[in-house]
Amino acid sequence: MHKTHPIFRALEPLANAQRIGDFSRYFQTYEGGYGAGDVFIGVMVPTRRMVAKENAMQWSPEVITTGLCHEVHEVRHTALFALLRRYGAERNNREFWHNALCESFEGINNWDLVDTCAHVCLGRHAYETHNYDVLTAFLASPNIWKRRAAIVSQLWFLKKGEYDHLLAYAPIAAEKAPDILQKGIGWLMKCMWQLDPDLAETHLSLHYKEGVYSRLIVRTALEKATKEFRNEFLAIYAP
Repeated sequence: MHKTHPIFRALEPLANAQRIGDFSRYFQTYEGGYGAGDVFIGVMVPTRRMVAKENAMQWSPEVITTGLCHEVHEVRHTALFALLRRYGAERNNREFWHNALCESFEGINNWDLVDTCAHVCLGRHAYETHNYDVLTAFLASPNIWKRRAAIVSQLWFLKKGEYDHLLAYAPIAAEKAPDILQKGIGWLMKCMWQLDPDLAETHLSLHYKEGVYSRLIVRTALEKATKEFRNEFLAIYAP
């Protein structure tokens, strides 16, 4: 464990070892879990945000980028919060911070890390630059976290009223997707359903009927609908 890393040193006094067990279960660090082998020291998310807010502008790019690859989950998450603050504040350096995140993405290896950065950096950057190369590459990756990032990045597009990329990406990401990725797809489809129910239901019915989308994806997508509507939808369009 790299205990000399500046971000680790900032977090260590704020850690509570009694929380480690809960974090480990919640993020499935056990053998066979999607977070297998990850290490926690017991720092809550609000505390990680606070430490990043207090130090982001002083930490060097090297501190932040090496923090993204640190073995401790909370260090990676705090480094991520710091990078996002720099990305938002340094308009002329956004390309640098975006690329730094992409180059260090192997450390973004659980859903909380992905969901923290995917839309406000990857999605925003693609939307504003009209360059979708990173999202396309992530979508094609065998790495489930990159594929989830390509999907969650679409939150930025949805907020701008653009649905086409999500409608194109989601069926691709759904192929042989584990549960954690299916839930991510369902979550984004639920966000779209809240904005345009007719469009979302047409898309869901087609891909569920064809067996592209699982029951889990559709149930998650229709979570905000009534139980009666959801059950009827699942029954009518069952493959």
